[in-house]
Amino acid sequence: MSATSAEYTDPRTVALYDALHPDPPEHPFYVDVAAQLPAVSVADVGCGTGRLAAELARRGHRVTAVDPSRTMLDLARRRPIGALVSWRLGDARVLPENAFELVVLAGGVVAEITDDRELIATFAAVRRALRPGGRLAFDARRFTARDWTGWTRAGSYRRLANGAAVWREDARVLGDRVRYLAGYRLADGTELTFEREIRLRSDVWYATVLAEAGFRVDPVDDDAPGLVVMATAGPPRRASGLCFERVAGRLWAVVDDDSGRPARVPMPDDSLEIIARLRLMGVALDQVVAAAAAAGLDWDPAGEVRARSEADMDEWRRRDREERERRKRAFRDRMAP
Repeated sequence: MSATSAEYTDPRTVALYDALHPDPPEHPFYVDVAAQLPAVSVADVGCGTGRLAAELARRGHRVTAVDPSRTMLDLARRRPIGALVSWRLGDARVLPENAFELVVLAGGVVAEITDDRELIATFAAVRRALRPGGRLAFDARRFTARDWTGWTRAGSYRRLANGAAVWREDARVLGDRVRYLAGYRLADGTELTFEREIRLRSDVWYATVLAEAGFRVDPVDDDAPGLVVMATAGPPRRASGLCFERVAGRLWAVVDDDSGRPARVPMPDDSLEIIARLRLMGVALDQVVAAAAAAGLDWDPAGEVRARSEADMDEWRRRDREERERRKRAFRDRMAP
């Protein structure tokens, strides 16, 4: 189980959590999804103080809510309708198998799980917990939304109704990770700061690992600043064989899945699109590398994925530098006599 930030285990900051997030904008979406499916049994992974879980239970769903913070769960259990929810300490791996029509990870929980292996294990556990055809839903901010550019003490400072205040500051971007300080000023004047880190992974990364975990992923809104993913539990897929053929100047892939009917499909011109299309057919990257070498193609798929990823990060870093310079210029302009 991933380590839990002290921000989510300190009773003083946990007590402020609901005031800090008074109306989570994603909650109506999950409530609507649960109603529309309809989902009799729902699991809320990373439930926090339990507001979404309690609302789903109030609407008649059978809810299991999981969180690694005992402090947050203690607060969740005290909700007026908390007795209707099955609260569990831990992560997705404590969920029973084949038990739910819907599993949600709301409020950017996936970004809090910064270790890729932990998040892949979480998706695998969710797949085991879902019934055939069950749905996974989660939300995450996209890197391109660049939320951290406003994370300064002055720019993010918020006073809460009980006299406390909160802010974020000192944001640092390292690849697809954003590290920052979460600051609190309690009603008695005590100041607390917590080192935090989130991970803003790409759409392609999510689509790939979900497909490998046995999910069919719905199309997503490419232009939205936030990523919302809906995926259906299906059988895990792993192609047993792949070979490339070139016919009349066109590259074709022959994918064998032991069904007795190998799929023979034309490949797009863009090499990364080739990899993405094959991954959706259950072909792993190591199989693409081996097939490219066997066909004598002048192509290093693994190297290209690395190079493209590094190029993307270089572009993000360039944009981040430009944004910082723009803000500096704007500040100097304001201060000029």
